[in-house]
Amino acid sequence: MESRTLRKLWPTDAPALGAIRVAICTFVLLDVLLTGFMDVGRLPTTVMRPTGVMQVLPWRFYDALVTPRGMLVLKFLLVISLAASAAGYFTAASTKSAALLFMFYQGLVRSFGHFNHDEMPIVYILVVLAFTPCADAFSVDAWFRRVKQRAGTVVYGYPILLMRVLVAWSYFSSALIKMRVGGFSYFNPDNLPTLAISHSLDNFHATHYRLALWLPNFRAATTVIVVIVVLWEFLFPLAIFSRIARPMILGFGILFHLTTIFFMNVSFPYHLAAYVVFVDWPHVVTRLKKIPFLSQYHRRLQSLSARGLPGTQFD
Repeated sequence: MESRTLRKLWPTDAPALGAIRVAICTFVLLDVLLTGFMDVGRLPTTVMRPTGVMQVLPWRFYDALVTPRGMLVLKFLLVISLAASAAGYFTAASTKSAALLFMFYQGLVRSFGHFNHDEMPIVYILVVLAFTPCADAFSVDAWFRRVKQRAGTVVYGYPILLMRVLVAWSYFSSALIKMRVGGFSYFNPDNLPTLAISHSLDNFHATHYRLALWLPNFRAATTVIVVIVVLWEFLFPLAIFSRIARPMILGFGILFHLTTIFFMNVSFPYHLAAYVVFVDWPHVVTRLKKIPFLSQYHRRLQSLSARGLPGTQFD
């Protein structure tokens, strides 16, 4: 009963978990490669305000780390860990080091006063991947060590369920905080234009669009927009279980996050990347196998595996 219910609601096999590992780690790797770590190293440690467990580390450590050379070393270690995790190479160790280093890097950035919840779902997902058998498929480890996929659905299905819950909670809690802090005044017609214009006029954003300056002309519609967004955040958990609601909720999410770029100069790339946990990867693999050259490659891999040569665990 449990097995049938799991399979009906979400993927429960090794390729699904492996595909999520590849997608998430590759995205974070590309973002880290494109980020100028040395710029952080030029900031004075005197402006740092470490929070949480970051306070455990001595200031002497931060004085050595927050330098162009120190940040370059941190970036190198993070890139190596993420690349190994994406490839599934020494996965048990590389996923843990990638999760720890990425979490530390996020804490370091927050110590300079930049607070943003965009990266949090990915931090949680990396932690989940670090303690699950995500290398049983789509990995170098599975290729060379011929990892045997485990029987049952719990070992692969529940990590995927947990990751979906974590992403959904990020949205649900956002709506909850809005209502707890602002109450119904959050739907004030001046709220959205004021917030969007303030983001558009400051200098701490990668983009500098000015579409927010048009919003005061549409005050009557802004309340409706905010109500729709808050309802969508409250209803996001439906994407965990409902195949019918999932495309609509995720589609609206893509539209919402793209819109915030142009009207608020705020992007949520990590939240969008986290949507891969909602993809039915076994179905995607099945569709890809129907492509002629990919189906020939798959048959070739099956032939090598049947002859006892290093094969693949993608089935």
